[in-house]
Amino acid sequence: MDAYQLLEQTAPMLQDVLGRIGLHQTGAPIDPASVAPHLDRWLKAQQIPEEDVGFLVMIVGGFIVQYLVRVAGAEALVSEGRPAVRLPVAAGVAREFDPYAAAAGLIRGNRELAAFLSTVGS
Repeated sequence: MDAYQLLEQTAPMLQDVLGRIGLHQTGAPIDPASVAPHLDRWLKAQQIPEEDVGFLVMIVGGFIVQYLVRVAGAEALVSEGRPAVRLPVAAGVAREFDPYAAAAGLIRGNRELAAFLSTVGS
């Protein structure tokens, strides 16, 4: 799957997975702002074996994309062949980063998804 396909499939994949783990009504549109605290608590409660890290990076990275696009006015794009999010900072100024790399850091680190979203989205 290339970066464009990954970004296109983010919302349907999240609807399915978040529904399966009981954090969202499968088939209904996702409201990232209301799901974020539940996903944050769920993520912190997980024991994550190494073989599941990639799967969770896809889930959390996709959620970061959806959250920032819908809540913080970001733009999802492909930059240098990789998925990216561009966040407006001020008039004519934006910051850009790889949400999946950020997700990998969160999964392997403190798992503070809500704090990350609050910090990067403001």
